Amino acid sequence: ENVITAFIYQTLNYFIMRNVLLFVLIIFASIALKAQDCSELKQNSEIRSELQDLASSAAGDLMKCCSTWGGNNLKALIFWGKDDNGDCQTRISALTGKITITMQVSWTGSMSGTHYWINGKLIYDTTNNSRKWVKISDSGGFSSGCSNGCIY
Repeated sequence: ENVITAFIYQTLNYFIMRNVLLFVLIIFASIALKAQDCSELKQNSEIRSELQDLASSAAGDLMKCCSTWGGNNLKALIFWGKDDNGDCQTRISALTGKITITMQVSWTGSMSGTHYWINGKLIYDTTNNSRKWVKISDSGGFSSGCSNGCIY
């Protein structure tokens, strides 16, 4: 009888533990799926406005660094969707406090009338208010590497 009781007890423990683990996995999966909803930041008007201000400030700095004669029609277009890996292109890390804004900076050259653009990531560290620019690609037509060291 003790062997049967022990067997039943072990079997119940196994199923209880398995169900608890499944429940925890489901909770983590739902959190991960919610975290991957890239529209959340864009839909919050206050956050969207603050992110746009950061992007616009960086755009002005980049144009100053990369355009000899300045420009017109300066734009900072934030990419809100997912990248090729399924990660949100613009996101705020709850773990590190860093904001990543994937964006395109564009302007029209004041002398040439040529349309210029630079795609990249603005990384803003909320712990020390520092900024970093990581260039992805550009239209060409300005000095190579002009965006390197432009934003700090």
